[in-house]
Formats: sequence, structure tokens, C-alpha cells
Amino acid sequence: MTTAVLVTRHADNRYSARALALADVIASGTSEAEAIAALRIALADLQTRSHIIQVDLPVPLAPVNDPWVQVAGIWANDPSWEPFQQAVAAYRAIEDWTLPDPL
Repeated sequence: MTTAVLVTRHADNRYSARALALADVIASGTSEAEAIAALRIALADLQTRSHIIQVDLPVPLAPVNDPWVQVAGIWANDPSWEPFQQAVAAYRAIEDWTLPDPL
């Protein structure tokens, strides 16, 4: 497994390494290689003590002031919807059609 790591050189010539996927896991060292090695150890330790689960979150309600929400789904059970779609498809299938001239 690989992960992106941000390596930073500080003013005191020390280095820190931070896993971008787990930004709170940081290791430091006197060289870039030492900081990365320390980060590998910290991530491996975290991996042995942790596991990932899926959590269901509630879906936020749509804003009440959205004008589209008021009309969403109004054609869901309309019996003329399918003939309308067929008419649109037939119109689009006409090869030699042009837009009408504006007034």
C-alpha cells in the first residue's frame, strides 16, 4: 500500500513527514529519510491497532427556499411522459431540421 506524504524541512534543519490521508500522524527526524522512516513506523503501529468501518450518515434535507424542490417529481406518474419522450426522440432524429428564425 502506498500513501502520499508531505515532507517539510524546518528552519532548524529538522524534517517532518505527514501522511496526507491521515494528517494528524506526523513524525520528525534529523533527515528526510529519518522522518519518513519514523512515519512508516507510526503508520504501521496505527494500522495494527485500527480498522475501517462504513458509517451511514443522514442525508441533509434540501433547502426549503429552492424553487426546483417544489416541482421535483411532478411528472413521475404522468401517463403522457413516455409519448412525450418518444416525440422528442423522433424530432431529434430528423436529419434536416433548423431552428426557427427569431422574431
